[in-house]
Amino acid sequence: MTLIEVLISKYGNVTKAAQAFGVSHVAVVKWRKNGAPLHIALLCHISKDIPYIFNPSDYGVDEKALNLNLKTTKKVTTNDHTKHIRKNAA
Repeated sequence: MTLIEVLISKYGNVTKAAQAFGVSHVAVVKWRKNGAPLHIALLCHISKDIPYIFNPSDYGVDEKALNLNLKTTKKVTTNDHTKHIRKNAA
């Protein structure tokens, strides 16, 4: 199943898929013919709601050059530390 087919299946039709990405209906119709742009494919890959795994070869890109972990669990983590702030007793 192509990415466009996945998006149309998820959103119901071309118009709703276009609205989800803030593009025109015509843009999504063109994606059917030419494939979705790279940035759309990457957004879909990192979305936990869209069942799509990015394939670099579909875009003529070397997997190693992207330095991506394509076997993601789609779980977002951060290395930021949480600093607890105490309220001053008044």
